[in-house]
Amino acid sequence: MILTKEKSDFLIILVGKLLQIIIMIISIKIMTTLLEPKEMGKIYIFTTIYTFFVLSLISPFGQFVNRHTHSWHEKRMIFDNISVYLIYLFLVSLLSISIGIIIFYFGIINDISLNIFLLLLSSFVLILTLNQTILPMLNMLHFRVSFTFLTVLTALGIVVFGYIVVKVFGNTAESWLFGTLLSNLIFMIIGYILLKNRLNETFHGFLNNFKRITKSKIKSILTFVIPLSIATFFMWLQNSGYRILIEQNIGLEFLGFLGVGMAISGQIASLIESIAMQYFHPIYYQQITNTTIENRKKAIDDLINKVLPIYFMFTLFLTFLAKYVVEILVDEKYHDVYIFTAFGIWLEFFRMTTNLLGNISQSEMNTKKFMTPYIMGSLTTIILVYLSSNSSEYKLYLPMALVIGGFFTLVVMYISMKKLIDFNINYTIIFRCFIISLPYLSVYFFDFESNLYISLFVVISFGLYFLGTIYFIYKKGLINDNS
Repeated sequence: MILTKEKSDFLIILVGKLLQIIIMIISIKIMTTLLEPKEMGKIYIFTTIYTFFVLSLISPFGQFVNRHTHSWHEKRMIFDNISVYLIYLFLVSLLSISIGIIIFYFGIINDISLNIFLLLLSSFVLILTLNQTILPMLNMLHFRVSFTFLTVLTALGIVVFGYIVVKVFGNTAESWLFGTLLSNLIFMIIGYILLKNRLNETFHGFLNNFKRITKSKIKSILTFVIPLSIATFFMWLQNSGYRILIEQNIGLEFLGFLGVGMAISGQIASLIESIAMQYFHPIYYQQITNTTIENRKKAIDDLINKVLPIYFMFTLFLTFLAKYVVEILVDEKYHDVYIFTAFGIWLEFFRMTTNLLGNISQSEMNTKKFMTPYIMGSLTTIILVYLSSNSSEYKLYLPMALVIGGFFTLVVMYISMKKLIDFNINYTIIFRCFIISLPYLSVYFFDFESNLYISLFVVISFGLYFLGTIYFIYKKGLINDNS
């Protein structure tokens, strides 16, 4: 059987993601074995601060880069444009040091020394962003094997270097973070070399590229970026910023437990999301480049109805299997966090769906509509988290607050994007997904003993069923593959 280019690309991405899942399982197991809840809490607080800079100041420009990668490639100007982006990243990295000092002296993340904190923060902002710019660009330009290989090696390197650094310098959050940084640096450099060799473009120098920047270009970029930046700031507030309230009102130890539970659902959901997006996003961006609104509507309808059912079926799967998944992934001292994982996957479903609908704002180059959902949703979340963190029942109310905030954001995004393009969601497929996912309920009819092998058997058995349902839905016409 000869595979088409589309099918072979999907197979490459799928194999890569399966390897990442295995690495992620090993990573979570090692982290929760080596690090106490307080140290895990420190990692989540640091990540919260780091992602503030990424989401608010970098991600909007990154989306601009994605939106224009294909047109730059056609003009053989990718490296010229990336050089300007690189200078911007250096400036944000320097800014992170100044803001980091202010954050530290306000009593946040005091458990890490100031010098180590600032070194890690500025390095994460620069190195991880470059890694996550260069490697996805390989995928965007259809160098699937190189992208998959380097992405898997980055994930593996985080585990290997993290373990080595922890063993050499001590069981602390800082040690694990330095291992993460080292892995991203090494494979970012390799990715850059591969991209440079593949594209074989002429770089015209930083000075020459800066001379090409005009007021009209800056205005065009800022018109696209500023609304996204405002939106992503509130996205950060909703998805990460709440951790600061928890650290201040409850403490690092509880944040460590909550963070582990939420991280399990978050990391697995992110893998599912990235499998879909890494395959469909390059196709989607090509379809919306220099085309009519009718074709853009068709492109967004195709994207939504090919991806949303997968998100929904996976959410149902992890909701019912959370207890067994957690027992496989983490050390025994964290087994009780499965309730947070069950809540967390619904938060992730609303987040992924909101992101999916948010693609419309980019296709229409109208990112102002992207702001309102995250502003309203994040404010709702922060208010609910603040009230919950001051309640004696915070262990229940906090995850509920996060889910309610996520759902509210999705509703507002749906309304906002509907005003840009009258997209259509195939609710019949969604209902079928719900029906064929009902067998997951059967886990409640059995009182399985807490045992690694039993948990593996349960998860693998239902996991095969999950993959079978995905295949069934696709065969029923979710994806019209006539190739």
